[in-house]
Amino acid sequence: MIRFVLCALALTLSGFVRAQSAGTPDAQAVSVPPATPFTAEMVEKGREQFHRTCAQCHGRNMVNSGTTVYDLRKFPTEQRDRFYTSVTNGKGNMPSFKGALEPGAIELLWSYVATRGGKEL
Repeated sequence: MIRFVLCALALTLSGFVRAQSAGTPDAQAVSVPPATPFTAEMVEKGREQFHRTCAQCHGRNMVNSGTTVYDLRKFPTEQRDRFYTSVTNGKGNMPSFKGALEPGAIELLWSYVATRGGKEL
């Protein structure tokens, strides 16, 4: 009887661990739309979205010390998929914006971040 209870407990826990790991940000697939060339208008709309959504943690115009939150001025511009995944699923202390931001809004944010606020347009 004890052996049966231990086996049942082990199976339950292994299912719980699998369910927990399936819910981690890296495990959740994100649909990333095709990239489009950045325009000055996109970057400006991205700046506006950034200040509504991201500036309270990542700093106005992306300026922060980088000690408590990620310094987005250093985000690798070749890692667009990673940006979408982080914004959609959250990462570390950053909350998920899944359902709160449409892919179009995330693309505007990406245009702002990837061009370093329009400096690399």
